[in-house]
Amino acid sequence: MIKRSNLFTALLDKVVNIPIIQITLLVIVFLLVSMFSLSAQTPRKNSGADGPTPLEIGDRIPEELWNSEFFFFNERLNNIQKVSLNEFKAKPLVLDFWNTGCAPCLTGLAKLSDFSRGLDIGLVAVSEQTEKSILSFFKRNDLLKGTGLRSIIADSRLKSYFPHESIPHLVWINKEGVVVGLTGSKEITKDDLLTFATKGVLHAELKPELQPNFHRFIVDMELNRKVRSTHDSLLGYAIITDHVKDISPFEKSKVGPYEIISYRNRSILSLYRLAYADRYKFAANQIIWNVSDPERFEYYLSKGEGIAYWEKKNLICFESKSIGRINMADLLNTCLGLNVSVRDSLVECIVVKAGKGRTSIKPKSGREFKSLKNLIKDLRLSRPNWQIIDSIKGEVLIPNYSVKDFETKDKLCNFLKENGLIAEKDKRIVNFLIIQ
Repeated sequence: MIKRSNLFTALLDKVVNIPIIQITLLVIVFLLVSMFSLSAQTPRKNSGADGPTPLEIGDRIPEELWNSEFFFFNERLNNIQKVSLNEFKAKPLVLDFWNTGCAPCLTGLAKLSDFSRGLDIGLVAVSEQTEKSILSFFKRNDLLKGTGLRSIIADSRLKSYFPHESIPHLVWINKEGVVVGLTGSKEITKDDLLTFATKGVLHAELKPELQPNFHRFIVDMELNRKVRSTHDSLLGYAIITDHVKDISPFEKSKVGPYEIISYRNRSILSLYRLAYADRYKFAANQIIWNVSDPERFEYYLSKGEGIAYWEKKNLICFESKSIGRINMADLLNTCLGLNVSVRDSLVECIVVKAGKGRTSIKPKSGREFKSLKNLIKDLRLSRPNWQIIDSIKGEVLIPNYSVKDFETKDKLCNFLKENGLIAEKDKRIVNFLIIQ
């Protein structure tokens, strides 16, 4: 749990106590009185002002849209047909905006196709991609094979009616032609499809990007500002909160001389990495844990908890506004009651260099190859006491390996030398992140 603190002034160097009545809140604010107004903009969703009026939940689909013709790809027939949406009128309809390069879209479409079997429901995928791209995808990919998927291609019209920032984006229209839901696909269950098909209602939550807090600054939420603020009353501040549901992944923006940073729902370890990112990069074995509960700092250190439960319990948000650089690490330490620091140590390392003329190799027939960077990453995880420095720029491929083959540093050095690389033992200064 994040502990409470006070609000501090930066320009007057005085402490100001402002109670924030919220259990999970910790705020550090540098000034609450402004002498001028700023015009910062939060991330905004597409307003659709240049096209048709966007449709929202409760709106009825206009006749002109039902009558509009679109090019449909039919997975079962493997062809393109021109069809109007009237074919799907008077029955529940789901429009699923997708893209062939979107993995969640593909798994979502496969799931919805399976869930909708036997139901009197229309499922129409919608893509902005060209006929060539869609046909090429289905030719080389079997994930949606046999689904009978029908997808509108080269779309721009439907997106103007249903603007969105991310995909998958699902639009739920009941048999009366009324929009009853706007969701993602991950959270949709078979029961949701059944209820929608039989009763025309949807119980799934509104897509996060459409939630009222999605585009708001965290400080505005915690200070209970009812409208999106441009921070015109704050010359500088820093705030840390626990996990906040349904907010955007907004990170940085520049407003005049001010920089606004907003890292939302991040692990504690990732925030410290960001705090030192301009000076250091820490591999997994360059982090020294002097705390009793490292599992709360990063999910991979957890003890088998479900990721959704772990994230809700352990992710936090950091937001600040300042002129010039802030000492993010010190603020995190103050807020979280930690004493995280960087320590330089002279240690024995294995320094990997490219041999003469050796920067990459092409796989030969019948041999499997992996990236040298992957080997180093695997060794850092499995051999935490080994410090390996990769001084090679670019990608280098090496024969397939098992980490178990490298019981000693000498075996690793010999393996690398056999593959045209130079591996030397040398003492180097290594930066360690001390978590305590």
